[in-house]
Parts: sequence; C-alpha cells; structure tokens
Amino acid sequence: MSVELIKKPIVLDEMTKRESVQVIKERDLIVPDGKPDLQFIVQLDGNVCIDQIDVSQDRVMYRGKINVCILYRTIGNQKCVYTMKSSIPIEDFVIMEGVNKDQRVDFDCQIEHMSYNILNERKVNVKAIMAVDIAATGCKDTTIITDIHAEGLVETKEEEIEIVSLGNEKEDKMIVKEDLTVAASKPCIGEILKSAVSIQDEQIKRTDSEIKYNGMIEVVTMYKVADESNNIEIVTHRVPFEGSIENVQEDDEVYWDCTLSVEPSYMQVTPDYDGEDRIIECEFIITAKYNNYNKSTYDTISDIYCPGRKVKTKEKELDYMNLKDKVRLSIPKKEAIQIEDDFGENPEIFSVEVRPTIEDRVYKDGLLTLSGMLEIKMLYLCRNEEANELQTVINVVPFNQDIEMAKADGRLNIVPYISAKDVSIYAQTKREVVIEYLLDCMVEVYEASSLKVLEEIELEDMTKEEMDAYPSMTVYQVKKGDNLWSLAKRYNTTVKDIQELNDLDVTDNLHEGQKIIILKKVRF
Repeated sequence: MSVELIKKPIVLDEMTKRESVQVIKERDLIVPDGKPDLQFIVQLDGNVCIDQIDVSQDRVMYRGKINVCILYRTIGNQKCVYTMKSSIPIEDFVIMEGVNKDQRVDFDCQIEHMSYNILNERKVNVKAIMAVDIAATGCKDTTIITDIHAEGLVETKEEEIEIVSLGNEKEDKMIVKEDLTVAASKPCIGEILKSAVSIQDEQIKRTDSEIKYNGMIEVVTMYKVADESNNIEIVTHRVPFEGSIENVQEDDEVYWDCTLSVEPSYMQVTPDYDGEDRIIECEFIITAKYNNYNKSTYDTISDIYCPGRKVKTKEKELDYMNLKDKVRLSIPKKEAIQIEDDFGENPEIFSVEVRPTIEDRVYKDGLLTLSGMLEIKMLYLCRNEEANELQTVINVVPFNQDIEMAKADGRLNIVPYISAKDVSIYAQTKREVVIEYLLDCMVEVYEASSLKVLEEIELEDMTKEEMDAYPSMTVYQVKKGDNLWSLAKRYNTTVKDIQELNDLDVTDNLHEGQKIIILKKVRF
C-alpha cells in the first residue's frame, strides 16, 4: 500500500565531551642586551595568549605563548629594580576521543603556578604549570516525520519536541587608544616596570537589535622614576569605553550571555608639551563574546496504526541534550588578607587578584551549592631609603555559594563558571587588608534526553482470519496506565469511535476501574 512520509530535517546537540589536563612548559630566558646582570628575582608572573586552535579527529591542537614578566635586582643596589620581558612558546595538543573538526570547541588555558631557577647572571629557567580545559559539543542531523499521506484511515499519534540549541555565537573586538598622563605631583617616568589592566564597573544590556556594553578600563602602572633615586612609583588611571554588537533578538531566543575581557596591545612612554616623560601612550583590545540559545518546537509522529491493516515500522533512538536552565548572578563579597609581617612604612598596593576554584557542586531540588577555594594574591610596594621592597602575599580561603535554579529531572550535566570582578581595597591596617569584589557565577544545566524517531512505515491489508481474531465487542475495565490511544490500537478501532460510543469528551481522562465499551471497526 502506498504511503507518503512528510519529513522535516532537525539538528540535535550531542552531550558535551570535556577534558582537563595539566601541561608544563619551561624555557631558558636570556637577559636582553643593555640590561644589567640578573642576581635576584623580585617578582615573576605571566599570562597565556592562545593564537590558534585546530581540531582534527580525536585531537585538539593549540598554539600561542606565555608572556613572562620578571622584576629583578643586581648585586650592590637594593633600591634599583629592573624589568625583563620575554615569552615561552606553546605548541601542544590534547587527545579527546570522538572529537572532530565539525564540533564546537570551547578552550580555556590558565597558569596555575610559575617558578624559576637562576642559571647564571644572564640566564634564568622559567617553568609554568598550565591548566587546560576543553569542551567539545557536536551536532547530529536527523529527520522527523511530521505527516503521513496514505489511502484509507490512518491513525497517528503526535508528540511535541522542544529543542534548545546554540543559535548565534559572535566575537567582537574594539580598540581603545588613550594617552595616560602622570600628574605633576609625581616624578617623571624613567621606565615602566609592570602594569595591571582590568575591566571595572561593566554594564551589559540587551535590546531588540543589539548588545550594548560599557565600563572602565583600570590601568595600574608601576614605573621607575627618571632621576638617580631609583625610586618606584605606582599610578592608577581609568579609561571609559562603550561598544555594541549588532544582533537582532529572535522570537524563539530563551537565553543569552555576553562576557568582556581586555588586553593591552602596547604601552610606551612619550614626553608631554614640556618635554617631560609624563605621557603613557596606550592601546587596549576589548573582546566581547556573545552567544544565544533558541528554542525550536516540532510536532512529530511518534506512533501509527491503521484499523484493518498491519503496520510495519522502522525506528531509531537518538540521544541528545537540551539546555535546561542558564543562570548568571553577581554576589558582593568581602575577604580579609592576613599579613604575617607588618607592611612597613608607606606601603602601596599594586594589585589584588582573586582566582576561584570549584572543588564540589551539589544539586538538589532546584538548589545548586558550589564550594571551593579562593586564591587571593596581593602585590604591594614598600619604599625606604635603603631599598624598594616588592612583596607578594597569597591567602587561600574557602567559599560556599548557593544558587537557585529551575528544577530538573533526569540525567543532568551541570557546568558552572565562576570569576571575581571589580576587586577593590575596602580597608587596610598593618596586618590585614580587606577587599571587596563581585563573585560572578554563571551556571548552565543540560538535560540528557532520548528521542525515538520513525524512519520507515509500511502498511499491509489484514487477512479475514486476522480480522476475525479481534473481538467484535468488548466491555473493558480500565487498568492503570491505559489511555484511549493504546486501547484503540489494541482493539482495531479509533479513539474517536471509543469516545462517541462511551460519550467521552475529548478532554476526559480514563481512570482506573472505569468500564467502557469497545467495538471492532469492520468498515473503512
């Protein structure tokens, strides 16, 4: 019997694969010509810059570098601090079974620890331990049957499918140029030793046609003065910025997110109108990453039967995931940094970094509890006539945060992201510094689902013997789990006939113990 199947293509997201590894990179760095010999390292840090990510079968390759900044001293001069900047190249790969170039890959790489070993006065070995986290999400194309055209009476059961999947994913870069002026009350710049750049007071808004964002670039600069005193000064500047990403909000959009980051492109010292080195020419690159999730609803035929005919079907079961909930909130926090020794005279804080690490997560009845540790790292300067002391203090404190979310059942994959923003000094004593910050939490909850898809349908006429096997009339007592569809299919009739014969409304539900009359359908 001829059957025409009306099919519609859909795309399902597979469950995300994740891989976390530790990678060690090291290199011997040479003191540049023109710089004095290195005898004692005052401070070492670095940041990762990934330039390229390539995905092939079962492998994710990445290339980039670790930008290294070293502050050091020479023998016989405890007051003079020199800077040395270099880089460690990165070219490596991570094995991820099942990943391929068609999948979307989210890559994150952070430095967990850095150490050094002075080989001689012109060479130092630097070692960095990196944490590499990779998430790969694939898509599968399939088709669903939305309608059937066939001769005679065909009963179909429709099922609504909701698919929440990634819609648009964009990255927008904006260049901000600014001339930062050192006030006349401060000495002129001899050499920039170190800088710390961050985004403060960010605001992100969604409109019907675009994402708007603005905030402040906070630039903290440590420099050696131009005279023979070898003193070190710290200055802070704030540069406003604003931008937008053009993107029309679609009717089926259910979640969206935008994150901002900033990196300095260059910083160089130039003279002002009086010929004094008080201007720092700067260029910053602000990156805005935006994505949204859309919900698509489809009606598919999940079951079929035809009174008086035999139905043969071929089906397959597809596993996929849906974004069930996405929550983002910022919680104001305060933490105290303990100092083992007194600050000394005239301490000045250069930077405070807060790095959260999630160690455990518990989800129950719509409440997610995240717990872990906060590594708080503070770099400060103490000046006196004999020396410029740069000290680093690291405190580790526990944190515990509850986040309310939508209740969800089934197999869940909960992916939390956590960071610290708007870090500032709240109070300071000789033995303690109290900081304020925003603990920025974003959590994505994915639900694993399964979908049965009909692929092929064949109809054949029943023989007289097969038709006679069905009882002509049945007085049926409803059992638990019965419904009109299953009874009509079992007794070779239709849902409409059962409703009309028993005076049942369309919205009526069968209840256990109820008696209904069912007649076999013999004419078509």
